[in-house]
Amino acid sequence: MTANKAVSKRGKNTNLYLYAEDIGKIRELVSYVAANGLRVSESLVVRTALRVAQADKRFLTAYADAASADQRFKTED
Repeated sequence: MTANKAVSKRGKNTNLYLYAEDIGKIRELVSYVAANGLRVSESLVVRTALRVAQADKRFLTAYADAASADQRFKTED
């Protein structure tokens, strides 16, 4: 009989490169959640935002806005 490896519910560390505006928005959402009497962390706020995100035109608009500010992507003229 082969033993199954237990599935961990712990998250995995990852690096994200965020601009000051992004961090400010995360902290604004942290404050909002905390003001509603809930325990909160920045990581939980980001995971919450990912869960409510929808693959729609608004997402593509936000993506285009973020990409235009990201200097790693070069715009084609």
